[in-house]
Order: sequence, then structure tokens, then C-alpha cells
Amino acid sequence: MYNQNMQKITYVIFHGAYGNANGNWFPYLKKNLLKLNQEVIIEQYPVEDLDQVEKTGKTFLPTKQTLSNWMQIFEQKTFPRLKDKKLCFVGHSLGPVFILHLVQKYDFKLKCAIFVMPFMQAFDLENAWQFDVVNKSFYKSNFDFSKLKKNIPLSYVVYSDNDPYVKADLALTFAHELGSSPILIKNAFHINAPLFEKNPLVLELCKTILDPSEYLK
Repeated sequence: MYNQNMQKITYVIFHGAYGNANGNWFPYLKKNLLKLNQEVIIEQYPVEDLDQVEKTGKTFLPTKQTLSNWMQIFEQKTFPRLKDKKLCFVGHSLGPVFILHLVQKYDFKLKCAIFVMPFMQAFDLENAWQFDVVNKSFYKSNFDFSKLKKNIPLSYVVYSDNDPYVKADLALTFAHELGSSPILIKNAFHINAPLFEKNPLVLELCKTILDPSEYLK
């Protein structure tokens, strides 16, 4: 049990491509963090219609899911709520690289970041072109990593060894550049909602910054 004097953290959760703020494991994580009297923010960002993307093909040009659109939503709806808060950013799939854009642009100083199946560059897989065409404005490999590591002194990369889209080497490259601690969950595919019923690892990582003494025992 966590003591009543634990610090208050604002957890900001970011979904991925074609994602939904009320889908995947985000409601589970939010519910359990709220039980610990923590603040949780998860915004819905514009995403494309997958059926329309597949109908158009690889020439599809995103008009909704673009880095500039996501930045605008963040600046309007989330940024004003973060002043003077202790922050932990949690991102899934496309969410982690968006977090890097945010930290670099706004100079956030995070207590922690948790990156689940992260990547910074194209999948370049025949079965994943639907993601590459909508993710392309987010891809970036020349971040100011010295700044990012200073602003995110504690971070984890949670990855799987059999994700059909985000190969392990993409996640491990992300971890290496950020100086994150990599954590492998075997046979977890893209680490989506069903996994959390059996292995609530991301929730436990979130808890570690609330009352570290519990994890030092």
C-alpha cells in the first residue's frame, strides 16, 4: 500500500496511429492511477480513417494525422494544464516519438517517461505501409539527444520480440539514443490491451516514481 504522502504526478498518455484515447490499455492505466490520487491527461489526437487509407493506397496524403496537427491540439488543450506540474509522459507506438518532439520544442523537464513499442523511423515493411504513410511527418532521427536525455533523466522502453510492425531493433535503437532502460516482454506482439490483464507492467513503472521506497524494500 502506498502512503498518503506520496508525491503528486501528472501523467500524460499519448496514443498511437489510428489510435483512440478511450481504447487500448489507456482506460485501465488511467483508472488505476486515479485510484492513487494522481492526475491523468489523455487527449484524442486526429487520426486518419484506415479504410480510406487502404482504399487509396500508398499514395495517400494525411490531412488529419500530421505532426503539425498534433502539435496544435497539444498546445491548445494540454499544454496550458501542465504548468508547474511534476510530469510523467507515457506513449504507445507513435506516441513516444511525438513525446520527443514535445520535449525538444517545449523544453519539458520530466520526472519519467515510459515508451511502449517506440520507433523514430519508418517500418519499411510491406505489411506496415498503412502506418508509414500516416506516420511520416513524425519520423525524425536527428533529435538533440543530449538535451532530451537531460530533460528525461529516467525513462523505460518496453518492447516485444514478436511485434509484426515495430521490430525489436527499432525499439532498442530508440532506447539507446535516449539512454532508456529497455524491458522485454516476450511474445507480446504490439503490447495492446489484452496483455495488461496479465502483465500490468506499465502501471507498475508509473508507480515507481510515486513512492520509490516501496521498490527499494
